[in-house]
Amino acid sequence: MQYDDELNGYDDIDLFELIYTDSSSTNQYLIFEGSNNEVYAMNVSKIVEILTYKDLKMVKNRDSSIIRGTAKIRDEIATIINFDEWFENEVLDESMYEYIIFAAFGGYNLGIMIKNVEYLVTIDSQNMKDNSMNNPKTNFIAEIKLHNENRLCTIFDCDRLLLDTFHEISHKNEISNLDIEKSLPSERIILFADDSSYIRRTVSALFQKMGVKGYIFENGQELLNKLTKTDPDEVALIITDIEMPVMDGFNLIKSINDMDHFDDIHIIVHTNMSNFIAKSSLIELGVDEVINKIDMEALYKAIVKYFK
Repeated sequence: MQYDDELNGYDDIDLFELIYTDSSSTNQYLIFEGSNNEVYAMNVSKIVEILTYKDLKMVKNRDSSIIRGTAKIRDEIATIINFDEWFENEVLDESMYEYIIFAAFGGYNLGIMIKNVEYLVTIDSQNMKDNSMNNPKTNFIAEIKLHNENRLCTIFDCDRLLLDTFHEISHKNEISNLDIEKSLPSERIILFADDSSYIRRTVSALFQKMGVKGYIFENGQELLNKLTKTDPDEVALIITDIEMPVMDGFNLIKSINDMDHFDDIHIIVHTNMSNFIAKSSLIELGVDEVINKIDMEALYKAIVKYFK
């Protein structure tokens, strides 16, 4: 599905009908413009609603952090940040920011101030190019068409945004702070895929502390390549993110389902999606559990539950 209609001019943009009626929305992105006139993208599966900034009632923060304040949105308390400030662009006068992206991911509510909104677009995972080496606050670069012009679009790293905003996340998820009561020494393996380097490093430390043998990959295609060369009896568990380049989690799971000899392997999805229809679709595909990203305690408990 491709959305080419411009979204500028709305007083409030309620994405509910656009997002939640399509379970394939993991490939849909909201495109918006930064103060540097570059365009950025955020996966709509993490977005609850878009509001006009002028209507937001906010208790402002007086310290020097990137947190601008706190607001109540949809009966939820949300932390408000300025996207340009976090991304280290020029910060414009407050009157230049038209919208707030209300996002719910990683178990946190976040309001992101943005200059304006362009439109929704589908970006195929195969067209995403890794850009994390050039800017640690980005995941990928993709080419999109904007106002009949081809533009490069930056897909920023939402995991990094969460970590930079809520510093307690890093401390909470230090593997050394987790109470690992049960280790799982076994020759059987776990296959894990996630595009975030932070998540991969943290999960690697978790596997080591649990005493399990794990193979960690940057995307679904790499995991699938390993799986096709592995005896089913050797695989204890598969864990995957959804939003990844080359092959996303949905297509990975569908590919595994097409392989009859892997029917009995448990699959856990580790994601920051807030789209409940997409989560329901994952369960229908045979996923055993969907858990929030950047929650190593929840991931540890899921591994213990489904490791076989």
